[in-house]
Amino acid sequence: MNTSSVEKKFVYLAIIFGMIIMVLTPPFQAPDENNHFKKAYVISKGNMFPEEQEGKAGFYLPEKMVQYIEEQNSKAGNLEEKYEFKDIYMMERLPAGYDNMKFYNFSTASQNPLGHCVQAMGIIIGQAFAHILAVDDPSVVYQLYFARFFNLLFYVAVIAISIRLTPILKKTFATIALMPMALFQAATVSYDPVLIALAFLATSLIFNIAFNEEVRQMELKHLILLGGIAYVFYAVKIVYLPLLFLLLIVPKEKWGDKKEILKKLGVIVMTFVIIFLIFIVLTPRLELIKDNSSVLAHEQMLYVIRHPINYLITFFYTLIHTRQFLIATTIGTFGLIDTNLYCVFLGAYLFILTLIGISEISLNDRRINLRKRLVIFVSVSAPIFGCFLAMYIYWTSTREGFGVGASEITGVQGRYFIPVMPAIFLFFTNQILQRNDIIKKRMKLLVDNSELVVIVMLCMSAIALLLRFWC
Repeated sequence: MNTSSVEKKFVYLAIIFGMIIMVLTPPFQAPDENNHFKKAYVISKGNMFPEEQEGKAGFYLPEKMVQYIEEQNSKAGNLEEKYEFKDIYMMERLPAGYDNMKFYNFSTASQNPLGHCVQAMGIIIGQAFAHILAVDDPSVVYQLYFARFFNLLFYVAVIAISIRLTPILKKTFATIALMPMALFQAATVSYDPVLIALAFLATSLIFNIAFNEEVRQMELKHLILLGGIAYVFYAVKIVYLPLLFLLLIVPKEKWGDKKEILKKLGVIVMTFVIIFLIFIVLTPRLELIKDNSSVLAHEQMLYVIRHPINYLITFFYTLIHTRQFLIATTIGTFGLIDTNLYCVFLGAYLFILTLIGISEISLNDRRINLRKRLVIFVSVSAPIFGCFLAMYIYWTSTREGFGVGASEITGVQGRYFIPVMPAIFLFFTNQILQRNDIIKKRMKLLVDNSELVVIVMLCMSAIALLLRFWC
């Protein structure tokens, strides 16, 4: 296997199919794209932090822009809804006419701006290009596609660096990053591809320190980068923070003596604290009125603390009961969570991806003892468990028909698990499979030709988007 070409193939496939997905996905037909775009838009205007009005955090946005966004978002679940190219073309080219501003509170208003800076940069560049392209008063659709494009570029660049950096599981990294669901998110406006890319980067960096024999010691740049990524996880989606427990698989000799260990951990913590304090100083204090959802979330949290066994039963019940939905939303669900790939493709990709990952880690021939396997298990399972717990507390508690003490968790989607997926396969490292020459040959053949599986799945995904929205 020519590992030096893996990142190049990834870049080619991700750019080509990412742009196809970007074009085939109509405006605001991606999960939460409406609210993510609003946040990116206000950041592009220099408004990093929300204002307070009548006890609610929000921003002033053009009224016509919000009306268009919400009109598109209201089409969720209507599989008969089709789009005309001429409508989107005219909407992009015609002057926006955004004169009237109105204060809006939306779900990402109070979100840390770090998760939306990439998309905001795309909008800023788009606004600069508007003068060159003679696009006066650029519309929301015009700005949306610039935001999408820059999200895709960031995702591709960081994942490519991650693939180059990791000494193991290069093909697995690429195959996961090219999953239809992952690429669909990267080609739309969301902070999820930013989190996925940074999680892959952190994982590859730790793998490089742990398994690359040329790396003798952790370097200062590694520690600072991990501290910065840790803060992004904390500020945007804290459930991914336990992924950094993977640092415990780094051999002792690369940490140094106890004094060196404390210094290196201190650098990570200090980087985190410095960024944390910067945002504490910059973020204005708002006097917000606690709404009913905050009260319900607090009650739900108390319920979990007082009834941990009941919650665990609810967790496992949900995991089993919603497994088809979780698999679909991990591998390929498009639109506003209303367009799944056919089950035959979902099942085939899940099966082949598992084989690719286990085959590649077996061919990499890495020895992982029981303690390190436990570390890997915790690093992967804690974020997954955290996703369910967070949605149970903050989402399920507010949903009609569920509420406090609900017997099922709602709102969890498989796409939330993508950031931790590369680390899963390290758990299955072994020296057994490669002892058989025939099995070893078959594994190598599968890993070397994994791009074919990816291409077929992405072609099917493009066809699904075409049929769903345009035909």
